[in-house]
Amino acid sequence: MAMGMIFWVLVFSVPLFGIVYAGFTTWLKYRQHRAMLDVLKVYAERGEAPPEEVLTALTKGFSLSEAGVTAPNPVSAGMAKAQGPIHYWSLVGLFAVFSAGFAYASWSSGLAGYPFTIVAFTMGAVAVWALVMAIGLSVKKK
Repeated sequence: MAMGMIFWVLVFSVPLFGIVYAGFTTWLKYRQHRAMLDVLKVYAERGEAPPEEVLTALTKGFSLSEAGVTAPNPVSAGMAKAQGPIHYWSLVGLFAVFSAGFAYASWSSGLAGYPFTIVAFTMGAVAVWALVMAIGLSVKKK
């Protein structure tokens, strides 16, 4: 298989695998929730409250916030600090360097560097987005 062909196989197969995997795990979680509801439906038809052991077994590894039950804000104080302007300024630097590296790879590869050009523009766009977020959060905090 030619080197260029391997690149395109990876570019398209890895995201496709991720999409299939996400769909499969979502389907498995749906089946788990449906089975939990079936167990609770049996107790509801009998007119009984389910024992505490059954409720504990059913909710083990299950977050009520995932089910739409209102809960306190799941964002911890540490995560809120990570989303400040300093976080975005570091992303500006990171993606600007990545963009410059891929732009150089595109330039030095000649006509074969077209895929590097696409990646360089994408990284540059992310750097610009992070710059806008960093400036916006810096102005908002003042």
